[in-house]
Amino acid sequence: METMRPIPRAGIPADTAQAALWLASDESSFVTGHELVVDRGVTLGRKWCGGVAMRQSMMAALEISDND
Repeated sequence: METMRPIPRAGIPADTAQAALWLASDESSFVTGHELVVDRGVTLGRKWCGGVAMRQSMMAALEISDND
């Protein structure tokens, strides 16, 4: 799973807090209808892109089955 992370460090609560503060600030006043993903790029990683095989690979790394 570690190789799936473009930003090679663990997230901390301050990472999410900074995103929330930005959304609550005037700096984001022109942002509407957007889902801000704060996941250190995991959803953009190479191994997360692709079809069924990639999804199964991701789920296996997370120890999730299609039946869960």
